Amino acid sequence: MTFRSKDKILLAGLVGLAALVHLWLAGGTLLSGDEAYYWLWSRRLQLSYYDHPAMMAWWMAATTALFGESEAAIRLPAILAVAGVTVLAFDIARLAFRDIRAGWWVVGLLNATILFAAAGVLVTPDSPLLVFWSLSLWAMVRLLEDGRVRWLYLLGVSLGLGFTSKYTMVLIAPGILAVFALFPETRRWWKNPHFWAAIVLALACTAPVLVWNAQHDWVSIKKQMSHSFDVPVSDPLKSLSSFIGTQLGVMTPLIFGFMLWGMGWALWAGWRRGKPTWFLLGATSAPLLVFFLRHSLGGLVQPHWPGPAYLGAAIATAGAWVSLSPSWGRILRGAWMAALGLGGLLVAATYVQMSSASLPIPLKSDAMSRLGGWDELARAVQAERVKRPDAFLFASKHEVAGLLTYYLPGHPVVFLTGSAGFPRIPSYDARDVAALAGRDGLFVVKDGFYALKDIGPSFRSLTLLTTVERRWGGKVVDRYEIWLAGSYGSGTFKN
Repeated sequence: MTFRSKDKILLAGLVGLAALVHLWLAGGTLLSGDEAYYWLWSRRLQLSYYDHPAMMAWWMAATTALFGESEAAIRLPAILAVAGVTVLAFDIARLAFRDIRAGWWVVGLLNATILFAAAGVLVTPDSPLLVFWSLSLWAMVRLLEDGRVRWLYLLGVSLGLGFTSKYTMVLIAPGILAVFALFPETRRWWKNPHFWAAIVLALACTAPVLVWNAQHDWVSIKKQMSHSFDVPVSDPLKSLSSFIGTQLGVMTPLIFGFMLWGMGWALWAGWRRGKPTWFLLGATSAPLLVFFLRHSLGGLVQPHWPGPAYLGAAIATAGAWVSLSPSWGRILRGAWMAALGLGGLLVAATYVQMSSASLPIPLKSDAMSRLGGWDELARAVQAERVKRPDAFLFASKHEVAGLLTYYLPGHPVVFLTGSAGFPRIPSYDARDVAALAGRDGLFVVKDGFYALKDIGPSFRSLTLLTTVERRWGGKVVDRYEIWLAGSYGSGTFKN
């Protein structure tokens, strides 16, 4: 199928325009706590980290080395990742359905969701994960289309590097293996030595994560396993309804409904018509969503965790629209256009709120409120630092530790209660903690009653210095207290 030059130019123009909008937003808003925490990683590179593999930190280290440590430079990996994913999704849809219209529709669908819109501005480990998830789908589609061995090796590299981005990458494997097992034209690969060589290559690409975990008693993988399966909740149905509600919100309601239909259609039509490329899209999306649906009965699921599922779902939905819409009635066609229109409006509102905090959204419903007021908190902490230049800084939350390190002059180390540093937080280690004995500390905490009880035995005295209101759009989001903790003894900074 011909991919005309004018289509390539149009795609490049749209992707470039979106990237410029994302860059403007990224440079005009403060970091979130998680972003600042990941920035800490990028300042002390490792093979992997306690919370996640290291790919995002490596990318962030590269962009900040090239462009400085501004918010835009820190978030540049997210901007580039979404641009790359858009191009890959376009080409996957074009190839899988042999119709360039499917490519254009998937670009529209993805960019009409709040999840994808936010992913283009805010940097997380999902940024590289989405790239390698998309690249794996693209390599699979190319392999199924022309059978060239090189796509098998690209698939192996993508799978391995995806795992080096985020552990969620393992959830694409069952869908890919199902395609190799269920279709006659793909089962032949099991006897091909290149198939097994590609698996070895994939495993080799995971080496940084595995080596780091082996060196640290598998602490990160144990944490993820416990987080996924061992977290009880008091009300599973409430947790489930919360998960469904957040997915309706981040995907927008109508698009979410169409994508559920698209996943199911890809599985059914792919199997019935002998289309492994279609089946692939459903097999790498629906099971992932079911996994997190089941996980929500046993613990909190963050809204963005199922994000990779919607890549295959969006491509399948776009292809289904191209294949079936000629037979649809006016109501279904209207619902489709309404889905894109509503999604576009909600994305625009998200960007307006992100950049200005001007919309009358209740704070409890405004996810963007986590981007505001951190510079004010840093100024208040700095005022106390000036009065007590020998005092060290510490906090009870890793997000606050990262934000204070970023926004305070000189990027000082901020210690974390309940942690001796490495490997939990890479900005300090046990030797730095040992040097704190006898020194005063400035403790920054929100709702500090229990935290103060925990640290009290480790200090000679605790004195409240000031309270700082963190604001977003003129509203008070929360209040932080700054305490003077006199003469540290021991105990607070142990794992």
